[in-house]
Amino acid sequence: MRHRWDLSANRWIDGVAGARTYDARGNTAQIVYTDSATNAPLEKELYIYNAQNLLTEYVQQLWSVSTYENAERAQSTYDAQGNLTLDIYQEWVGNAWVTRNGVRFTSTYNPAGVLTSQVYESYDEGTGIWEPQGRALYTVDASNRWSEIIAQRLSNGSYVNEERIVNITWYNWTKLLPSYYEVQEWDVASGTWNDSFRSSSTYQPNGSSVEISQYLAAPNTWINESRITSTYDNFGNQILDQSESWDNNAWAIFYSTQYLLAYTTGNQVRRTVEQSYDITLAGYENYSLTTYDNFLTLGTRKATGLEVAATLHPNPTLSTTTLDLAGLREQGTVQAEVLSSVGQVVQVLTLRPRQGVISQELNLSTLPAGIYTVRLRTAEGIIAKRVVKQ
Repeated sequence: MRHRWDLSANRWIDGVAGARTYDARGNTAQIVYTDSATNAPLEKELYIYNAQNLLTEYVQQLWSVSTYENAERAQSTYDAQGNLTLDIYQEWVGNAWVTRNGVRFTSTYNPAGVLTSQVYESYDEGTGIWEPQGRALYTVDASNRWSEIIAQRLSNGSYVNEERIVNITWYNWTKLLPSYYEVQEWDVASGTWNDSFRSSSTYQPNGSSVEISQYLAAPNTWINESRITSTYDNFGNQILDQSESWDNNAWAIFYSTQYLLAYTTGNQVRRTVEQSYDITLAGYENYSLTTYDNFLTLGTRKATGLEVAATLHPNPTLSTTTLDLAGLREQGTVQAEVLSSVGQVVQVLTLRPRQGVISQELNLSTLPAGIYTVRLRTAEGIIAKRVVKQ
């Protein structure tokens, strides 16, 4: 049962009940949403998985008069390593599914099965053609771990360097969790890689982490830029998701969500209160309340690590940049924000992942030249990428 907080009335409103059914492997197979007061049907979500236990189809159906009607669908295919090969989003128009957008990947691997390159294409709804966009090249060290990643975009039929990640130190390679890396940007005029920013992360055994990013202000001079804190309790549930910017030689919160959890005697979450940080009030306000009941005991399920690769291209840019993000868990809409170098929100967007993939063009043409951060709030936590507006 989920409610949202009404600030003016100072109470919880709009109760929606969600009833889940599961398949034999413990995956969510169906969710039916109803009005908590009237029990009137609202929406149904259907999920299908392949033999790898990966989600291959999501269908949303909306209640209309006396039946559920198709609304939207997302479909995905994967290679033998479990990486995406195709992801499309469709809407139900008339009596047929119409493809609105999609992303297609072609990956190569070394003999040990480690990813060495990935070419990605996007679907053009107007022409019905798949258009190449760019690729990522991965250098693998003697331990079969990535030591360097180069992002290239396709320009006039040729791949052009854009960004490079170097000096990577891995905290946990299996889960793709780095403890340190540096990002360099390609200078077209000089044909060289230039230092841009660097990131350091610390982790706790329960999954909590702190990431600090710094940008290069002058030769050999690194300045704090952002700090991202993800805190989990000892049951593996997130209780804090916070981002800060460096302001006047101190960290200042510009986004934060905390989760107040209540457990049953069997250590199952029975209630979650989500609260959002209000910068003006310098405190937290209620956002949503979710209560759980009718618990089921499911078989052991394989944990899936966060495998997210996000790119902004072109970067730097004079006007627009495209955000490509793959590897997100199934979820609804994702809020994205563009922030200035001092943490001020200058743009707010609502994005909808299609089978864990986002491909969205961001228009920065009206913004002054400078360094901006594109921040996404996802089920996994905060994902932040930096872009230079020229």
